[in-house]
Amino acid sequence: MKKMCSNNYGTEAKSDTESEPKSWRKPWAQKEGEWFSKLKVFASEKGGNPDMIRLLQSTVNFGPQVFRKWLTEAKREAAVLDMRYIPERHQILGSDLAAAHFLVHRGAAVRFVGSTEWIKRQGDEYDLPNKYVPDFLIEAIDILDMKLYYEGLQNMTNLGSLRWLSLQNCLEVDDWWLDRISSEYQLSLEYLDISNCVQVTERGIGALYRMTKLQTLKVNNIASSHMFQLSCLMLEDIHPQLNIEGVTYLDAENQAVWFLHVSVLAVVIKVT
Repeated sequence: MKKMCSNNYGTEAKSDTESEPKSWRKPWAQKEGEWFSKLKVFASEKGGNPDMIRLLQSTVNFGPQVFRKWLTEAKREAAVLDMRYIPERHQILGSDLAAAHFLVHRGAAVRFVGSTEWIKRQGDEYDLPNKYVPDFLIEAIDILDMKLYYEGLQNMTNLGSLRWLSLQNCLEVDDWWLDRISSEYQLSLEYLDISNCVQVTERGIGALYRMTKLQTLKVNNIASSHMFQLSCLMLEDIHPQLNIEGVTYLDAENQAVWFLHVSVLAVVIKVT
C-alpha cells in the first residue's frame, strides 16, 4: 500500500469546478453609508482616469488670450494637415510637377528650366500639366505670400534643377528650416533670399555651409548681433564665391578679436 506524501510548503490544487474567488473589497458605490448620485451609472468601478480627474480639478481659463492661442494652434494644425505629403501625387506627376502643383495652388510661383515665365495662380486656376512631363523641371521658386511650414518641405524633395529660391517675408522659416533645405539643395542652389525671416539666427546661417554652389544670400532685416555677423563672415570665408547682402559687419579691430576667439574655440573643440 502506497503512502501519500504531504508537503507543508506546497499549495493545494484547485479543482476546475471551484467557484470564482470572492471579492476582497466592495466597490465604492456599494459601501454602507457611502453617498452617491444617480449619475454613478456613468462612473467606472475601477476608478477614474487620473488625467481626467486632474483636468476637472484644475481651473479652466476662458480668457481671450487663451482663446486666441488655441485658435492659432488650431489654424496651424489645419494648415499642416493641408500640406501633408501625398505619395500618389508624386507617383503620377513626378517630383518637379508635384512640387509645382503643391506650391502654385497655395499662392507661390515657380519657373521652369528654359522658360522666363513665372507660373502663378490666377483666381482658382493655373496652367500646369496634370500628368508627368519630363521637360518640366523647376529652376526657381518664389514663396510670395504663401505660409510654408516645415512639414510642407517634404513636398519639395528631389528638385535637382532648383537654382533660385526666395523665402522673403516667410515668417515660418527658422533655423530648422534652413538646415533642411541646406541638405536638400546643397548641390544645386545658387541664390537664396531669407530677408525678413525673423526667426533665423546665426545657427541657421551656420547650417548653410553645405551649399557649395551658393553665390548670393540675402539676409535683410533678420538680426544685427555680433554672432550673426560673425556667422556670415565665416560662411563667406568657407565659400569664397558667396556674396551675402543685407548684413553690416564689425569694424576691422572687432573682427580680429572675434576671429581670434573663434579660432581658439575651434582648437579647443578639435583637441577635446
